[in-house]
Amino acid sequence: MFEFFLGLVLLGILAGLLSGFFGIGSGVILVPAYVFLFNLLDLPQEIIPILATGTSMTTMAITIPMAAYIHFKNNNVELEIVKKMFWMAFAMTLFGRYIALFIESSTLQIIIAISLILAALQIAFDFSPKSKNLQKSSFELIFVAGLLGLVTSFVGIGGGILMVPYFLYKGLDPHKAIGTSSLMGFALAVSGALGALLFAPITSKEIEFIEFFVGSAFLPAVIITGLSSIYFARLGANLSAKTDSKYLKLAFSILIIIAALRVFFITFL
Repeated sequence: MFEFFLGLVLLGILAGLLSGFFGIGSGVILVPAYVFLFNLLDLPQEIIPILATGTSMTTMAITIPMAAYIHFKNNNVELEIVKKMFWMAFAMTLFGRYIALFIESSTLQIIIAISLILAALQIAFDFSPKSKNLQKSSFELIFVAGLLGLVTSFVGIGGGILMVPYFLYKGLDPHKAIGTSSLMGFALAVSGALGALLFAPITSKEIEFIEFFVGSAFLPAVIITGLSSIYFARLGANLSAKTDSKYLKLAFSILIIIAALRVFFITFL
């Protein structure tokens, strides 16, 4: 029991640092950690992915707000962008959590992994457009918000792993890209958490006798990991604001490549 508690606390610390520093939801580490946890609990293999992503999204609803607040406090959030994207992202993430119950995700995971690698290359080599007019592209922002909502709801990540590269490509400063992504991640996480709590796997009878599950979220993991992450999300956000943009972009590109390799690993092995 102590090892179980300590493992979730350490997971929360790492998730908080990643969430704050990179403006992501930290699902890139939460999902594989929860897959490992549910295997240890000997849950049915066919429902572990939906439980891992649901628990990840619910945890991020606790992890992200502090990081988003610090980025906002440090004036690293473009509110006009958030206003255009927020509600579409919220709605499509909730919808995505429902249809994820019926979808085979292996093909989608491969597509996402390829997208992550391309995003990492874009950041590392700074392939930016000559015209940088992100704030004027309302239709594009709404479309991207909806697409990101669907993708993140399927794979249980907070969206920043894709959103930050998009903002960078369209011309935002790295600090503002991360800060804006962090606040947008709040919309994705809250909506994803709501969907996780409302929607249980189709084979829910197989987990109805296991304690502490609500929908597809495992509450002990959500509470312990989430609460452990709050202080470190604040710390990560403040460290991000003080880090040189060049090193911030390089670190983020490395993180994305690791995320892509993880997706390939869980898909093929």
